[in-house]
Amino acid sequence: MADILASLRSLMASQSPPLDALLVPSEDYHQSEYVSARDKRREFVSGFTGSAGLALITKNEARLWTDGRYFLQATQQLSDQWKLMRIGEDPPVDVWMSDNLQKEAAIGIDPWCVSVDTAQRWERAFAKKNQKLVQTSTNLVDEIWKNRPPAEINPAVDHPLEFAGRSIAEKLKALREKLFSEKARGIIITALDEVWAFQIVDSNGIC
Repeated sequence: MADILASLRSLMASQSPPLDALLVPSEDYHQSEYVSARDKRREFVSGFTGSAGLALITKNEARLWTDGRYFLQATQQLSDQWKLMRIGEDPPVDVWMSDNLQKEAAIGIDPWCVSVDTAQRWERAFAKKNQKLVQTSTNLVDEIWKNRPPAEINPAVDHPLEFAGRSIAEKLKALREKLFSEKARGIIITALDEVWAFQIVDSNGIC
């Protein structure tokens, strides 16, 4: 784990501008909570295997935020190089960064792994010290993850009507009626668990 943090900090220093901190969320490019082995970047850097959490690496510290489901697990899995931040008890990550990072600090993120709402909330917290989010051109964790698992390719199967509740035609009809009532011309579906409309899951039962 020490080598991982050292490698990340070296990459952080090589960025333009150099990064004072790096955020590593649990989510993948679809904002999923439960991600494939290939996308468990936060687990890779911290050793914490819970489904929810956020890692923050600074020049001198490494902290992990998670919720009450995982306090005990995190204390058992985190090395002494990490400090557990208990959501609901400790300051939220944006407040902690705003209060503890230096003025005009640059905080790196992979923009594909952070929602717009979350990024905007962080930026509001950073405003008082002119701190800023910096979108890295690549995911820095991927650059040091030498044995990263390959992408999973599973066959898609039709979800039986007895479990889906309504047919595809019925769901699409309801969706189009909603679009019409909102005067919208279409909808973009990005979250993997929103493909319920098509009743398709992979062979493991995951959308």
